[in-house]
Amino acid sequence: MKKTTVFLLLMFMLVHSISCLAFFQEDEGPLMQKAIKEYNSLRYVSAIKELERVIKNDSSNVRAQDMLASSYRNTKMYDEALFWYGKLTRQKNIKPEWALYFAEALANKERYEESEIWYRKYLGLKPGDRRAEAFSKAKVGALSENENSWEITFLNINTDASEYSPMLFRDGLLFVSNRNEKSRFVFAWDQTPYTDIFVVDKLKDVRESDESSIERRLKGESNSHNSLMGLLFGGSKVDKPIEIVRPLTGKVKSTYHEGPAVSLPDGSLMFTRNNYNNKKAGSSSSGINKLKLYTAVGDNWDEIIEFPYNSDEFSTGHPAVSTDGKVLIFAADGPRGYGGTDLFYSVRASERGAWGRPVNLGPRINTEGNEQFPYLDKNGKLYFASTGYPGLGGLDIFEIVLKDMKPVGKPRNLGAGINSSADDFGIIKDRDSETGYFSSNRRGNDDIYRFTKLEIDVKLQGLILDARTNLPIAGSKLLVKHGGKIDTIQTNPFGEFSMPLAKSEDYELSAKALSYLSTQEFTSSKGMTSDSTISLVLKLDKVDITQNWVVDNCDSLKASFAFKNVHFDLDNSQLRKDDLSSLKHMAELMNSNPQINIITSSHCDSRSSESYNRDLSLRRGESVKSYLISMGVRPDRIEVKYYGKSRLVNSCIEGVNCSETDQAINRRTEFEVVMNGVNLAQLDCK
Repeated sequence: MKKTTVFLLLMFMLVHSISCLAFFQEDEGPLMQKAIKEYNSLRYVSAIKELERVIKNDSSNVRAQDMLASSYRNTKMYDEALFWYGKLTRQKNIKPEWALYFAEALANKERYEESEIWYRKYLGLKPGDRRAEAFSKAKVGALSENENSWEITFLNINTDASEYSPMLFRDGLLFVSNRNEKSRFVFAWDQTPYTDIFVVDKLKDVRESDESSIERRLKGESNSHNSLMGLLFGGSKVDKPIEIVRPLTGKVKSTYHEGPAVSLPDGSLMFTRNNYNNKKAGSSSSGINKLKLYTAVGDNWDEIIEFPYNSDEFSTGHPAVSTDGKVLIFAADGPRGYGGTDLFYSVRASERGAWGRPVNLGPRINTEGNEQFPYLDKNGKLYFASTGYPGLGGLDIFEIVLKDMKPVGKPRNLGAGINSSADDFGIIKDRDSETGYFSSNRRGNDDIYRFTKLEIDVKLQGLILDARTNLPIAGSKLLVKHGGKIDTIQTNPFGEFSMPLAKSEDYELSAKALSYLSTQEFTSSKGMTSDSTISLVLKLDKVDITQNWVVDNCDSLKASFAFKNVHFDLDNSQLRKDDLSSLKHMAELMNSNPQINIITSSHCDSRSSESYNRDLSLRRGESVKSYLISMGVRPDRIEVKYYGKSRLVNSCIEGVNCSETDQAINRRTEFEVVMNGVNLAQLDCK
């Protein structure tokens, strides 16, 4: 199961309890009444059991389905939440939040095209929602373009519990975890231990996890359990604590949740905790124990001072402080905000002075979603996690420059590698700014990762040779198609060529020479994480007598075998009825002309991830092949090629706002005819 961090759901509690609170009705049966009681008490694991019993007896109970979907969502059981919000969105009259949460769940499963559709439907139900408008126009695939610019390392401080929100501390690291399996205090939300702050004294002891630990997690052997509050909690089965890690003791530790913290220049520690101090717990007027900011001062942090702008009625947490200690940025869900949780800042005249009244960072940063886990680097750039901007799913990490506490430009998504379809948050940077740490539940639990920004050089080199003699072909050339343009490289007298390649890009190569048949090759710099050289040997066949006939009759053959493209609906590989007649005609021509073969080349539009689109384009090609086989064409006469979104026919690349009509042009399968070994599409009849 996916985990979340301590603060998110805590800060959701008040909003959730108001918008989703279930009330007893006189005609409710005892099963439903018990389920409602557990649900209203935020005991979601228990509520799920009771609601499943209700639905087993009454499968049409929409109210129970609503609470069940919400319970799964709050415990980060995404597959189950997706299923139940899918059922709810098939109701005749749907609630706007059903469409929103279904869109979010689809994104968590990397089903971005469907997610975009449901964000549009949500926008239709809530026309003023800026978040929905942004998501409905998002070009998510662009976020994967520089995925290989990062080296991401899974660390040895992680366990089967949750670890998140790292913070540099003296010569080591602070982080938050609920690894205390011996704790007698269990959080009722999802039956997991409360969280505490832990310390690694020497940063050099934090290293990549050994291979066996990675393999065990990848195989799913760890016993993940549901979390709850704000992306945090872990399972009841926890690894033996690693020796380099020790709990932070003293007055900072309590019987409640301790969360994200920051070390101040004067040596004090500002940290997040439930509303609990001096052995007294507080709650809001609705009975909810919120989060507050506290500062531990003194040589042994033996005095705990409450942030003066805390409130029993809303949560404050996730502190970040400038290097001079004079600017504080934190998250809160107080009144007059823009959404669930917003980012605020407070300033003081000196590093030991009093904090001024908090100011909301405004709508150029805060959204209808949740902005949390801020971090200020040494240059004053703000990093934060958000659900309110287009991303890959869950919380994504963003950056924006602040000038005099005003945002410059728009928040920028850090893209795939740092971000994923899961929750990614709590980033910090090392002093050199090219490496750092962040939190993610991409493996199931919240874990801490190290990142390193990579700069790599990629080079293409090769030879063009005669296929029979293996001798270089003088005067040959290579056409390199990429990013909508074509580069031409003339080989040297030895048939050699070379050129630098851009990172994370696909390349279509075509080798040509006089009196030879051209040949094509496909290569890519995607997936490369270090300096690399791509070496290719392209061999060309001399044109024979039968092939000469094909070349001489190029125009008439192309006209006779000009097959129309077939097109597909969004996120679909099924053949459309209006294309079946042209495919039937193709099958008839192939059956009456056994000397020709077909190459199908299938494509997608630019939306969704590269890997998803490549799989989808393969399915589209296989659909065409299956139909032709059903019409009597031998399978060995049909070659299926698939290119995802790498070969767009218009300018609708990621980041360009295109109409649905323009997008649909790219969702196609094209056909190339091969006669006597000659690909007609590669012939220049002139």
